[in-house]
Amino acid sequence: MEKNRLEAFSDGVLAIIITIMVLELKQPLGDGLKDLLALGSTLLTYLLSFVFIAIYWINHHHTFHNAEQVNVKILWCNIAWLFAMSFIPFTTAWVGTYPTSWAPLCVYFGDMSLASITFHLMCYFIHKDSAPNEKFRLSVRSIVSLIVYFAAACLGGFCPIAAFIVVAVVSLWWIVPDRKGGAKKAALDAQSSIETGASERKEEGGESEN
Repeated sequence: MEKNRLEAFSDGVLAIIITIMVLELKQPLGDGLKDLLALGSTLLTYLLSFVFIAIYWINHHHTFHNAEQVNVKILWCNIAWLFAMSFIPFTTAWVGTYPTSWAPLCVYFGDMSLASITFHLMCYFIHKDSAPNEKFRLSVRSIVSLIVYFAAACLGGFCPIAAFIVVAVVSLWWIVPDRKGGAKKAALDAQSSIETGASERKEEGGESEN
């Protein structure tokens, strides 16, 4: 499958997810500022979820820019990642209503953890397919993200405010995608172009001698 088709499908799913999440927002019960502030936890949770989805959308495009092709393993990892992302509106609405309750926090951060795991697994298969001779290594950001999301899912109920702050900071850390893969791909493309040009000149030289 062409990777552009997979990206287009993923874009459509994420757009629907954001739309559903917006529709879950309820208007204030009154026309005063205090009525709006009463929805503070809901609005802050929505903001965190929106940023979470936006950052993943950016990194998803960056990751597939470095992909050479799409195989079955990558397809299913992408589907599993979209499955986790599709629960964001549900968990956002639940934790927005009960921001300090254990179960909503566990499910909310657990869903984020599942999204992170499936996304990194997809990155692993993309790397394995495009650079089979090079060992795959998780970056410091990746390791920290996996640990923080999992810890927030297990321990967030003890201190909800701290869990939200730490998860928000780690998520914002990914605003700028990892440029290492893009630079490496550009170098490989440049090297391939040089080798192709040299091969063509060599063939032209052989034809001239004949």
